[in-house]
Amino acid sequence: MKTFNLRKILRKCGNSPFFFLFTLYLGIQFTLGCGVDVKSIGPEGSSCSRIEGLPGPEDFALDTEEKILYVSSHERRIEDQTGKLFWIDLKQSPTPQPKELPVQFPPEFRPHGISLLKNGSSYRIYAISHPKLYSRHTIEIFERNRDRKWLHVGTLTDPLLTSPNDLFVVSENEIYVSNDHGVGGMARYLLWDDLFGFKRAEISYYDGKTWSNLGHPLSFGNGILHRKDGNGNEFLYRSGYSDRSVFRFKIRRENGKPVLGEPEKIYLNSGTDNLETDSKGRIFVTGHGSSYQFLRHMKNSEYNAPTQVFRISEDGSYKEVFSNQGNLISAGSTAIPFENRLYIAQVFDPFLLNCEFKNED
Repeated sequence: MKTFNLRKILRKCGNSPFFFLFTLYLGIQFTLGCGVDVKSIGPEGSSCSRIEGLPGPEDFALDTEEKILYVSSHERRIEDQTGKLFWIDLKQSPTPQPKELPVQFPPEFRPHGISLLKNGSSYRIYAISHPKLYSRHTIEIFERNRDRKWLHVGTLTDPLLTSPNDLFVVSENEIYVSNDHGVGGMARYLLWDDLFGFKRAEISYYDGKTWSNLGHPLSFGNGILHRKDGNGNEFLYRSGYSDRSVFRFKIRRENGKPVLGEPEKIYLNSGTDNLETDSKGRIFVTGHGSSYQFLRHMKNSEYNAPTQVFRISEDGSYKEVFSNQGNLISAGSTAIPFENRLYIAQVFDPFLLNCEFKNED
Protein backbone atom coordinates (compact mmCIF):
# COMPACT_ATOMS: atom_id res chain seq x y z
CA MET A 1 0.00 0.00 0.00
CA LYS A 2 1.45 3.37 -1.03
CA THR A 3 1.13 6.12 1.57
CA PHE A 4 1.36 9.90 1.68
CA ASN A 5 2.47 12.32 4.39
CA LEU A 6 -0.86 14.05 5.01
CA ARG A 7 0.50 16.58 7.49
CA LYS A 8 3.19 17.71 5.05
CA ILE A 9 0.71 17.91 2.19
CA LEU A 10 -1.82 19.95 4.14
CA ARG A 11 0.85 22.29 5.47
CA LYS A 12 2.24 23.02 2.02
CA CYS A 13 -1.02 23.32 0.11
CA GLY A 14 -2.85 25.93 2.21
CA ASN A 15 -5.84 27.29 0.32
CA SER A 16 -4.60 26.29 -3.13
CA PRO A 17 -6.77 24.44 -5.69
CA PHE A 18 -4.70 21.37 -4.87
CA PHE A 19 -5.82 21.60 -1.25
CA PHE A 20 -9.44 21.94 -2.33
CA LEU A 21 -9.28 18.88 -4.57
CA PHE A 22 -7.39 16.83 -2.00
CA THR A 23 -10.07 17.69 0.55
CA LEU A 24 -12.66 16.61 -2.01
CA TYR A 25 -10.79 13.33 -2.43
CA LEU A 26 -10.89 12.73 1.31
CA GLY A 27 -14.56 13.59 1.32
CA ILE A 28 -15.25 10.97 -1.34
CA GLN A 29 -13.27 8.40 0.63
CA PHE A 30 -15.24 9.39 3.75
CA THR A 31 -18.51 8.85 1.93
CA LEU A 32 -17.43 5.50 0.51
CA GLY A 33 -15.66 4.05 3.51
CA CYS A 34 -16.59 5.73 6.78
CA GLY A 35 -18.61 3.64 9.18
CA VAL A 36 -17.66 0.26 7.76
CA ASP A 37 -18.66 -2.32 10.35
CA VAL A 38 -16.14 -5.15 10.39
CA LYS A 39 -17.09 -8.13 12.52
CA SER A 40 -14.47 -10.06 14.48
CA ILE A 41 -13.62 -13.33 12.72
CA GLY A 42 -10.90 -15.84 13.53
CA PRO A 43 -8.15 -15.52 16.16
CA GLU A 44 -8.46 -12.83 18.78
CA GLY A 45 -7.46 -11.86 22.31
CA SER A 46 -5.14 -14.23 24.15
CA SER A 47 -4.53 -16.37 21.06
CA CYS A 48 -2.51 -13.53 19.48
CA SER A 49 0.76 -11.88 20.44
CA ARG A 50 3.00 -9.19 18.96
CA ILE A 51 6.41 -9.45 17.33
CA GLU A 52 7.62 -5.94 18.07
CA GLY A 53 10.44 -3.64 16.98
CA LEU A 54 9.61 -3.45 13.28
CA PRO A 55 8.57 0.07 12.12
CA GLY A 56 5.99 -0.16 9.36
CA PRO A 57 6.46 -3.88 8.47
CA GLU A 58 4.47 -3.62 5.24
CA ASP A 59 5.51 -6.86 3.51
CA PHE A 60 7.26 -10.12 4.26
CA ALA A 61 8.54 -13.26 2.52
CA LEU A 62 8.64 -16.72 4.07
CA ASP A 63 11.34 -19.36 3.70
CA THR A 64 9.35 -22.46 4.64
CA GLU A 65 12.41 -24.76 4.65
CA GLU A 66 14.55 -22.73 7.04
CA LYS A 67 11.49 -21.32 8.82
CA ILE A 68 12.61 -17.72 8.44
CA LEU A 69 10.37 -14.71 7.84
CA TYR A 70 12.01 -11.78 6.04
CA VAL A 71 10.35 -8.40 6.66
CA SER A 72 10.35 -5.08 4.81
CA SER A 73 10.35 -2.29 7.41
CA HIS A 74 9.99 1.48 6.95
CA GLU A 75 8.71 4.18 9.34
CA ARG A 76 6.19 6.02 7.15
CA ARG A 77 4.72 8.53 9.59
CA ILE A 78 8.00 10.41 10.10
CA GLU A 79 9.29 12.46 7.21
CA ASP A 80 12.57 11.52 5.47
CA GLN A 81 13.02 8.18 7.26
CA THR A 82 14.85 5.32 5.57
CA GLY A 83 14.15 1.65 6.18
CA LYS A 84 15.67 -1.79 6.68
CA LEU A 85 15.07 -5.48 6.18
CA PHE A 86 14.68 -7.81 9.16
CA TRP A 87 14.64 -11.57 9.61
CA ILE A 88 12.72 -13.61 12.16
CA ASP A 89 13.54 -17.19 13.14
CA LEU A 90 10.11 -18.79 13.46
CA LYS A 91 11.63 -21.83 15.16
CA GLN A 92 11.64 -19.60 18.24
CA SER A 93 7.83 -19.60 18.11
CA PRO A 94 5.63 -18.59 19.89
CA THR A 95 7.87 -15.64 20.84
CA PRO A 96 10.31 -15.07 17.93
CA GLN A 97 12.38 -11.88 17.93
CA PRO A 98 13.27 -9.80 14.84
CA LYS A 99 16.89 -9.13 13.90
CA GLU A 100 18.19 -6.62 11.39
CA LEU A 101 19.47 -8.24 8.20
CA PRO A 102 23.28 -7.96 8.46
CA VAL A 103 23.94 -6.13 5.20
CA GLN A 104 24.97 -2.68 3.97
CA PHE A 105 21.75 -1.13 2.70
CA PRO A 106 21.98 1.25 -0.28
CA PRO A 107 21.56 5.01 0.31
CA GLU A 108 18.00 6.29 0.73
CA PHE A 109 16.67 2.75 1.08
CA ARG A 110 12.89 2.85 1.60
CA PRO A 111 11.68 -0.73 1.18
CA HIS A 112 8.19 -1.68 0.07
CA GLY A 113 7.19 -5.03 -1.46
CA ILE A 114 9.73 -7.87 -1.28
CA SER A 115 10.15 -11.29 -2.87
CA LEU A 116 12.39 -14.22 -1.93
CA LEU A 117 14.13 -16.28 -4.62
CA LYS A 118 15.60 -19.68 -3.78
CA ASN A 119 16.90 -21.45 -6.87
CA GLY A 120 19.63 -24.02 -6.40
CA SER A 121 22.54 -22.25 -4.76
CA SER A 122 20.99 -18.82 -5.38
CA TYR A 123 19.40 -17.23 -2.30
CA ARG A 124 18.19 -13.69 -2.89
CA ILE A 125 15.79 -11.05 -1.60
CA TYR A 126 14.43 -8.54 -4.12
CA ALA A 127 13.09 -5.38 -2.48
CA ILE A 128 11.26 -2.46 -4.05
CA SER A 129 12.69 0.85 -2.82
CA HIS A 130 11.63 4.48 -3.25
CA PRO A 131 14.82 6.59 -2.98
CA LYS A 132 12.85 9.48 -4.48
CA LEU A 133 9.20 8.79 -3.82
CA TYR A 134 7.59 10.26 -6.93
CA SER A 135 10.46 10.37 -9.41
CA ARG A 136 12.73 7.32 -9.00
CA HIS A 137 12.08 3.77 -7.92
CA THR A 138 14.38 0.76 -7.77
CA ILE A 139 14.52 -2.93 -7.06
CA GLU A 140 17.42 -3.68 -4.73
CA ILE A 141 18.92 -7.17 -4.79
CA PHE A 142 20.44 -8.80 -1.71
CA GLU A 143 22.21 -12.16 -1.86
CA ARG A 144 23.31 -14.65 0.78
CA ASN A 145 26.61 -16.27 -0.15
CA ARG A 146 27.94 -19.72 0.73
CA ASP A 147 29.27 -18.36 4.02
CA ARG A 148 25.70 -17.20 4.80
CA LYS A 149 26.79 -13.57 4.64
CA TRP A 150 24.45 -11.05 3.07
CA LEU A 151 25.59 -8.66 0.35
CA HIS A 152 23.87 -5.98 -1.72
CA VAL A 153 24.61 -7.26 -5.22
CA GLY A 154 22.60 -5.15 -7.63
CA THR A 155 19.96 -2.58 -8.51
CA LEU A 156 17.28 -2.67 -11.18
CA THR A 157 15.51 0.46 -12.36
CA ASP A 158 13.57 1.51 -15.43
CA PRO A 159 11.03 4.20 -16.47
CA LEU A 160 8.37 1.47 -16.54
CA LEU A 161 8.72 1.19 -12.76
CA THR A 162 6.33 4.13 -12.47
CA SER A 163 5.22 3.48 -8.88
CA PRO A 164 6.04 -0.11 -7.90
CA ASN A 165 4.10 -1.52 -4.99
CA ASP A 166 4.79 -5.25 -5.01
CA LEU A 167 6.76 -7.80 -7.01
CA PHE A 168 7.06 -11.52 -7.56
CA VAL A 169 10.37 -13.02 -8.66
CA VAL A 170 10.09 -16.34 -10.50
CA SER A 171 13.77 -16.32 -11.51
CA GLU A 172 16.54 -13.85 -12.17
CA ASN A 173 15.11 -13.61 -15.70
CA GLU A 174 11.43 -13.36 -14.83
CA ILE A 175 10.11 -10.65 -12.53
CA TYR A 176 6.54 -9.35 -12.30
CA VAL A 177 5.97 -5.90 -10.76
CA SER A 178 2.62 -4.35 -9.83
CA ASN A 179 2.62 -0.55 -10.11
CA ASP A 180 -0.02 1.26 -8.09
CA HIS A 181 0.03 4.35 -10.34
CA GLY A 182 1.19 5.38 -13.80
CA VAL A 183 3.61 8.08 -14.89
CA GLY A 184 3.40 11.36 -12.94
CA GLY A 185 3.90 12.81 -9.49
CA MET A 186 1.72 13.13 -6.43
CA ALA A 187 -0.65 15.67 -7.99
CA ARG A 188 -1.36 13.30 -10.87
CA TYR A 189 -1.76 10.37 -8.50
CA LEU A 190 -4.22 12.05 -6.14
CA LEU A 191 -6.07 14.56 -8.26
CA TRP A 192 -6.67 12.47 -11.33
CA ASP A 193 -5.91 8.79 -11.02
CA ASP A 194 -7.30 8.23 -7.52
CA LEU A 195 -10.05 10.82 -7.67
CA PHE A 196 -11.45 9.71 -11.03
CA GLY A 197 -10.28 6.11 -11.07
CA PHE A 198 -8.17 6.30 -14.23
CA LYS A 199 -6.67 2.90 -15.07
CA ARG A 200 -2.97 3.66 -15.57
CA ALA A 201 -1.22 1.31 -13.15
CA GLU A 202 0.52 -1.29 -15.31
CA ILE A 203 2.08 -4.69 -14.67
CA SER A 204 5.76 -4.38 -15.53
CA TYR A 205 7.73 -7.44 -16.60
CA TYR A 206 11.49 -8.04 -16.64
CA ASP A 207 12.97 -10.85 -18.76
CA GLY A 208 16.54 -10.51 -17.51
CA LYS A 209 17.46 -7.94 -20.16
CA THR A 210 14.57 -5.57 -20.86
CA TRP A 211 11.36 -4.28 -19.29
CA SER A 212 7.89 -4.28 -20.85
CA ASN A 213 4.27 -3.84 -19.77
CA LEU A 214 1.81 -6.73 -19.82
CA GLY A 215 -1.36 -4.64 -20.16
CA HIS A 216 -4.58 -4.75 -18.15
CA PRO A 217 -3.83 -1.58 -16.13
CA LEU A 218 -5.81 -0.77 -12.98
CA SER A 219 -6.59 2.46 -11.17
CA PHE A 220 -4.65 1.24 -8.11
CA GLY A 221 -2.64 -1.95 -8.49
CA ASN A 222 -1.31 -3.64 -5.38
CA GLY A 223 -0.13 -7.17 -4.55
CA ILE A 224 1.04 -9.58 -7.26
CA LEU A 225 1.71 -13.32 -7.24
CA HIS A 226 2.66 -15.97 -9.83
CA ARG A 227 1.81 -19.62 -9.37
CA LYS A 228 1.23 -22.90 -11.20
CA ASP A 229 -1.62 -25.31 -10.57
CA GLY A 230 -1.33 -29.08 -10.34
CA ASN A 231 -1.58 -29.40 -14.13
CA GLY A 232 1.25 -26.99 -14.83
CA ASN A 233 -1.00 -24.12 -15.90
CA GLU A 234 0.42 -20.70 -15.06
CA PHE A 235 -1.59 -17.93 -13.40
CA LEU A 236 -0.88 -14.39 -12.32
CA TYR A 237 -2.88 -12.94 -9.43
CA ARG A 238 -3.06 -9.19 -8.87
CA SER A 239 -4.84 -7.12 -6.24
CA GLY A 240 -6.93 -4.17 -7.37
CA TYR A 241 -7.33 -1.88 -4.38
CA SER A 242 -9.86 0.47 -6.00
CA ASP A 243 -11.73 -2.44 -7.55
CA ARG A 244 -11.90 -4.13 -4.13
CA SER A 245 -11.02 -7.35 -5.92
CA VAL A 246 -8.33 -9.83 -6.86
CA PHE A 247 -7.79 -10.48 -10.57
CA ARG A 248 -6.62 -13.86 -11.85
CA PHE A 249 -5.00 -14.08 -15.28
CA LYS A 250 -4.20 -17.29 -17.09
CA ILE A 251 -0.77 -17.03 -18.73
CA ARG A 252 0.13 -18.32 -22.15
CA ARG A 253 3.61 -18.06 -23.67
CA GLU A 254 4.58 -16.47 -26.99
CA ASN A 255 8.29 -16.93 -27.74
CA GLY A 256 8.81 -17.44 -24.03
CA LYS A 257 7.18 -14.16 -23.02
CA PRO A 258 4.05 -14.28 -20.84
CA VAL A 259 0.80 -13.06 -22.38
CA LEU A 260 -2.13 -12.50 -20.04
CA GLY A 261 -5.60 -13.72 -20.87
CA GLU A 262 -8.77 -11.95 -19.84
CA PRO A 263 -8.92 -11.86 -16.05
CA GLU A 264 -11.35 -13.50 -13.70
CA LYS A 265 -12.46 -10.94 -11.13
CA ILE A 266 -12.83 -12.16 -7.55
CA TYR A 267 -14.79 -9.45 -5.77
CA LEU A 268 -14.12 -9.24 -2.01
CA ASN A 269 -15.62 -5.81 -1.24
CA SER A 270 -12.39 -4.76 0.50
CA GLY A 271 -9.39 -2.74 -0.66
CA THR A 272 -7.08 -5.64 -1.49
CA ASP A 273 -3.39 -5.54 -0.61
CA ASN A 274 -0.56 -8.12 -0.70
CA LEU A 275 -0.91 -11.74 -1.78
CA GLU A 276 0.70 -14.89 -0.33
CA THR A 277 0.13 -18.64 -0.63
CA ASP A 278 -0.27 -21.39 1.94
CA SER A 279 1.15 -24.92 1.74
CA LYS A 280 -1.83 -26.02 -0.35
CA GLY A 281 -1.44 -23.26 -2.92
CA ARG A 282 -4.40 -21.22 -1.74
CA ILE A 283 -4.12 -17.45 -1.90
CA PHE A 284 -4.16 -15.29 1.24
CA VAL A 285 -4.94 -11.61 0.67
CA THR A 286 -5.40 -8.81 3.17
CA GLY A 287 -8.07 -6.15 2.74
CA HIS A 288 -8.74 -2.60 3.93
CA GLY A 289 -12.46 -2.33 4.59
CA SER A 290 -12.44 1.49 4.81
CA SER A 291 -10.19 3.88 2.88
CA TYR A 292 -11.25 6.71 5.15
CA GLN A 293 -10.27 4.83 8.29
CA PHE A 294 -6.99 3.84 6.65
CA LEU A 295 -6.17 7.50 5.89
CA ARG A 296 -7.15 8.55 9.40
CA HIS A 297 -4.93 5.84 10.90
CA MET A 298 -2.10 6.92 8.61
CA LYS A 299 -2.22 10.39 10.15
CA ASN A 300 -2.79 9.31 13.77
CA SER A 301 -1.97 5.90 15.25
CA GLU A 302 -4.65 6.34 17.91
CA TYR A 303 -7.36 5.87 15.27
CA ASN A 304 -7.86 2.22 14.36
CA ALA A 305 -8.39 0.92 10.85
CA PRO A 306 -9.91 -2.50 10.09
CA THR A 307 -7.90 -5.47 8.86
CA GLN A 308 -9.40 -8.35 6.91
CA VAL A 309 -7.78 -11.54 5.60
CA PHE A 310 -9.34 -13.70 2.87
CA ARG A 311 -8.38 -17.16 1.63
CA ILE A 312 -9.01 -17.78 -2.07
CA SER A 313 -9.25 -21.35 -3.39
CA GLU A 314 -8.20 -22.53 -6.83
CA ASP A 315 -11.79 -22.44 -8.10
CA GLY A 316 -12.12 -18.74 -7.20
CA SER A 317 -14.25 -19.24 -4.11
CA TYR A 318 -13.12 -17.46 -0.98
CA LYS A 319 -13.55 -17.33 2.78
CA GLU A 320 -12.85 -14.53 5.24
CA VAL A 321 -10.58 -16.15 7.83
CA PHE A 322 -9.61 -13.11 9.90
CA SER A 323 -11.32 -9.80 10.54
CA ASN A 324 -10.74 -7.16 13.18
CA GLN A 325 -11.89 -3.57 13.59
CA GLY A 326 -8.33 -2.52 14.41
CA ASN A 327 -7.87 -3.11 18.12
CA LEU A 328 -5.56 -6.09 17.42
CA ILE A 329 -3.91 -4.74 14.28
CA SER A 330 -4.73 -1.75 12.07
CA ALA A 331 -4.26 -1.43 8.30
CA GLY A 332 -2.98 -4.97 7.87
CA SER A 333 -1.11 -5.42 4.60
CA THR A 334 0.17 -9.02 4.32
CA ALA A 335 -0.88 -12.33 5.87
CA ILE A 336 0.49 -15.84 5.68
CA PRO A 337 -0.27 -19.03 7.65
CA PHE A 338 2.55 -21.32 8.74
CA GLU A 339 2.55 -24.27 11.15
CA ASN A 340 -0.70 -23.43 12.94
CA ARG A 341 0.16 -19.72 13.17
CA LEU A 342 -1.10 -16.75 11.19
CA TYR A 343 1.35 -13.88 10.73
CA ILE A 344 -0.07 -10.49 9.75
CA ALA A 345 1.95 -7.44 8.70
CA GLN A 346 0.79 -3.82 8.64
CA VAL A 347 1.63 -0.52 6.97
CA PHE A 348 2.36 1.76 9.94
CA ASP A 349 2.52 0.44 13.50
CA PRO A 350 5.76 -1.25 14.67
CA PHE A 351 4.80 -4.91 15.07
CA LEU A 352 3.61 -8.07 13.36
CA LEU A 353 0.63 -9.95 14.72
CA ASN A 354 1.29 -13.61 15.54
CA CYS A 355 -1.85 -15.68 16.14
CA GLU A 356 -2.80 -19.29 16.74
CA PHE A 357 -4.56 -20.41 13.58
CA LYS A 358 -6.10 -23.59 12.19
CA ASN A 359 -5.93 -23.35 8.42
CA GLU A 360 -8.82 -25.72 7.86
CA ASP A 361 -10.53 -26.55 4.57
